[in-house]
Amino acid sequence: MLEKSQCIVEFPPEELDFAKWQRLVNMMAKLFDAASGVVVQYRKEAFNVVAASDNDNNFLQVNSSWPWDMKSFCRRIVETNQMLYVNDPKSSEQWCCVPPVSEGPVRSYLGYPIYWPDGSIFGSFCVIDTKPTDYASSLIEMLEQLKLIVESELKHVVDTQKIKLLLAEKVKNEAVLKQLALFDPLTQCANRNLLNERFDYRLSKSTRDDTPFHIAYIDLDKFKPINDQFGHSAGDKVLSTIAERLKRSVRANDLVARIGGDEFVILFDDSINPALFKQKLSTIVKASIEHDDIALEVSASIGLSRFPDDGGSLHLLLKTADADMYNQKKKTTCN
Repeated sequence: MLEKSQCIVEFPPEELDFAKWQRLVNMMAKLFDAASGVVVQYRKEAFNVVAASDNDNNFLQVNSSWPWDMKSFCRRIVETNQMLYVNDPKSSEQWCCVPPVSEGPVRSYLGYPIYWPDGSIFGSFCVIDTKPTDYASSLIEMLEQLKLIVESELKHVVDTQKIKLLLAEKVKNEAVLKQLALFDPLTQCANRNLLNERFDYRLSKSTRDDTPFHIAYIDLDKFKPINDQFGHSAGDKVLSTIAERLKRSVRANDLVARIGGDEFVILFDDSINPALFKQKLSTIVKASIEHDDIALEVSASIGLSRFPDDGGSLHLLLKTADADMYNQKKKTTCN
């Protein structure tokens, strides 16, 4: 966002058309037959020129600056929030001794205040000459209308930046909503929504290519006692750790989903060796998990199903894998 305390020349916003400002101050110098057409910014108790006409007799350059403490025409504009026209400051008791006149070439000054979109003062819009002047009222009024171009540019910059911030916030919020809609917030595994989406894609691809794939249904054993004895923070640590282990144990194209409290599903990209997978996964899950200097241990009952042998829908394949998982659980209990 544009910082009003920063020099607009040193930190130019990309939305600002400085070329338009340059054409404007050039036109001001030509229309008023003046030495300088300038846009001056006021910031941090100082003034600096941010746009200056490029005619040969202009004595003010971009980045020319002077302090607030020095009495100047621009300071009067900031103090009063009013336009100022001094057609012959050398002959004015009020202005003859100010440095731009007594030590500089200024012999005429016409300026208007410029405002930021929020109404705070940006600086001044000035026509400065090295000779006394006698501008017609219509010419003076025209300068007031021209300064609106600068103010409209500042409004455009601020409005555009606000829109960009709103769009960035919208994109961020949409990403958060998408994350919440498709992923489990605790484990960052896929949830049922994403599992359904990926299954439809996997089913379509396998049907087209006539290739099988497996689904694993995993239920953690001895998990409830951990929650009961050590609290939900311990249970959360177990779930997030197991989730990470599951994700590391499969390939990038496989999907790990959490579909219940301590239940996970793995949607494989193709067919696997069931016996080897169950052995590997059982070993991974059984490794102890450290929490508050306590070694927590769980095991897993694992069931598998295979497309197309065990069904052509996610419901049927999960049902078969669930039955296989309970058969394994019964065998483990009996042993």
